[in-house]
Amino acid sequence: MQKSKRKIIGKIIAVPALIGLIFWGYWTYHHNYLLQKTNVPPLPQISAVKPQSRTLTITYSYIGQVEAINDTQIVPYISGYVNKIDVKGGEHVKKGDILAIIQQDEYIAALTSANGDLSAAEAELVNAKSQYERMKKAGTGVISQSELDSAKAAYLSAQGKFEKAKAQKQTAETNFAYTYLTAPFDGVLGNIALSLGDYISPNSHNLMQLVQYDPIRVAFSVSYKEYLKHFQNYKNTDLVFRLRLSNGEILSQIGKIEYTANIIDKKTDSLAIYTQFDNPESKLLPNAYVEVLLEKTYTNVWLIPKYEVLLQPEGDFIYVVDNNILQTRKVEILGEYENQYVVEYDFSSDEFWVDENVDLNLLNKKVSIKNTVSDAAPEQ
Repeated sequence: MQKSKRKIIGKIIAVPALIGLIFWGYWTYHHNYLLQKTNVPPLPQISAVKPQSRTLTITYSYIGQVEAINDTQIVPYISGYVNKIDVKGGEHVKKGDILAIIQQDEYIAALTSANGDLSAAEAELVNAKSQYERMKKAGTGVISQSELDSAKAAYLSAQGKFEKAKAQKQTAETNFAYTYLTAPFDGVLGNIALSLGDYISPNSHNLMQLVQYDPIRVAFSVSYKEYLKHFQNYKNTDLVFRLRLSNGEILSQIGKIEYTANIIDKKTDSLAIYTQFDNPESKLLPNAYVEVLLEKTYTNVWLIPKYEVLLQPEGDFIYVVDNNILQTRKVEILGEYENQYVVEYDFSSDEFWVDENVDLNLLNKKVSIKNTVSDAAPEQ
């Protein structure tokens, strides 16, 4: 009985001890786990921005030179004395306007003579043709074959003389027309080094210069890289060209590309671009230098502060956090907008670009994002 009682007491004591041991073990494990967890260093924090794409118009600037589309020296086709001058230096003229007249007497006489020769040749031709037709109709029973052949030869000869007389008359008419020096296109005359009574010929030089002002051409050069970016597959609807004059004035006229050069300049590794502008007020003068402003609109581009873009020989990069991993991404810089770069890059929905200085030791490691903001802004 005593022994049985001791067993019961032992069991009573053992159960609480076992429960206490279990509780102590759980508490010890949980305490150590919490202690271990609190000793884990936190992830480095990075300030990042959720990018927002936008549409922007960027202006590129080039130095251009004004060129006349048409620029010519007025030179006579014939020789003679100047009989009349109908224009003054600096005058605007239209195509076909008479500028000066060469003494016409000898050319009128030549035309009159040519008309007379043509009339005589025509009469001879009519007579020879009639004679030949009659003899051919009569036949060889009335006239000999030799007479018929002679009549035919006379007729053919008369035809030749008639054609020659027509050509001579045409030459005389052309030479007479050349006594009028006319404007070959609309333009502005320069200095007129011509006086009444001057003898001029096709060998005369610098008599008067005619320059077309409207429209007018502006040429500028771009690097090969810029050519590939803007002009290789250009459409005039994609590009807007404006001009800034030396006094700061920006013309209202919008230009268009006329054509591009077909080879690269070896010395400068550049390509010439030729644009055309209306010039109704003659503000653009040949050989003047102007600033060519190319406006190009981009869609789905990003604005990133310049200090956050790494400019490297192998390309341009930014830092991003992608799925909490700090990484670099290559971007293409399209231009500048205020103090920011306009870049082209296809951001994924999980990417943020980093807007602070980065510890290079953190690259390709896990980080946490702090101060997440959006760069959303109205379209420009």
